[in-house]
Amino acid sequence: MREVLPGSKISSEKVVGAGSDVGRIASLFLKQQKVIKILALYDDEPEHKVLGVTTDLAHMDTSTEVEAYQGRVYLRNALYDADVVLICGGHYVLPPCCDISDRELFFENMQLVRTVSIACAQFCPHAIIAIQTPPVDCNFALCIHTLQLARTYNKRKVLGVNAINSMRANQLFCSITGSDPSKSHTPVVCGTGRCTRVPVFSAAKAGNFPQTQVDCLTRLVREADDIICKVKCNNEQGHLSLGFSTARFVINIMKGLFEKPTFIDSALVEQAHPEKCYNMSICATPVTISKGGVVEYAVPSLNQTETRILEDSKCDLEDMLNLGRCHAIGEEYCLHPDKICPCCVCPPCQTCRPCYESEKRRKTK
Repeated sequence: MREVLPGSKISSEKVVGAGSDVGRIASLFLKQQKVIKILALYDDEPEHKVLGVTTDLAHMDTSTEVEAYQGRVYLRNALYDADVVLICGGHYVLPPCCDISDRELFFENMQLVRTVSIACAQFCPHAIIAIQTPPVDCNFALCIHTLQLARTYNKRKVLGVNAINSMRANQLFCSITGSDPSKSHTPVVCGTGRCTRVPVFSAAKAGNFPQTQVDCLTRLVREADDIICKVKCNNEQGHLSLGFSTARFVINIMKGLFEKPTFIDSALVEQAHPEKCYNMSICATPVTISKGGVVEYAVPSLNQTETRILEDSKCDLEDMLNLGRCHAIGEEYCLHPDKICPCCVCPPCQTCRPCYESEKRRKTK
């Protein structure tokens, strides 16, 4: 394990799940960044062979040093004294956000996120944690409540990665307008899932577009996972675009920490002033990162259509956040009332005879 002297300016980035498809692609881009001095790759899945990934990256003639940690026994060494921890990897299947499959995906990945969150609280409590493991909405809540139990939670230093959605929205907008994507920003607010992401094309100067065209673009952003899985022969998600957008998200965090305040298109964060953010305490919005983490929350104004979509999406986000919270603190999870069909009302339970007799005896005493 590398010894880092107090007060040193060595920037350290840790990638958890680096042997996954998304982790490998993100690490490829991170290895090319001068702002990152040490890139530590960790994975606890033997078949991911993170040692081989690290050896491959080490052949790149860039200034970033790479380190490999394979197996749970090396998690402490991998995370020690990190500046930024990216939690990616896990299972990547197609999970419709409003379907039980999304909860099944959370159950597959929750142990990874919870274990790493506990380790971060112990070995790098001051690090910024970026959560990319799906479903991000659930795992973000799981992480923050786990850190709260460990008394190391800082709302400015835990971010859910929403880069893929804002990148897709920006690319769609620029492909139609012919504008330069590098000079345009299309925020996505609310959440990160299929039924919680709300692209704000009005902030991208799409006001002159016909509403039908804006509705089409919104649907494309929300159904992008379905579309790419149908096109790819192996029914996978878009790991190339996921890896690229995630790496750019992390690079912006590192630049904000070690160079100058940096703008990020969209991140799921706990808001400083919920009343200024659609009355939502946790919401994905554009943010600015500096030495202390998130220093500014940019909440875009919504038009009437976007406001309606946001209001419809709130119950889905609250349900996903509650699912992660309950599994972090040990409470029983209950489906959000607004997601229960009013036609499916269970009849009241009838009191069995023994219980009725005992209750009657108790009242007569």
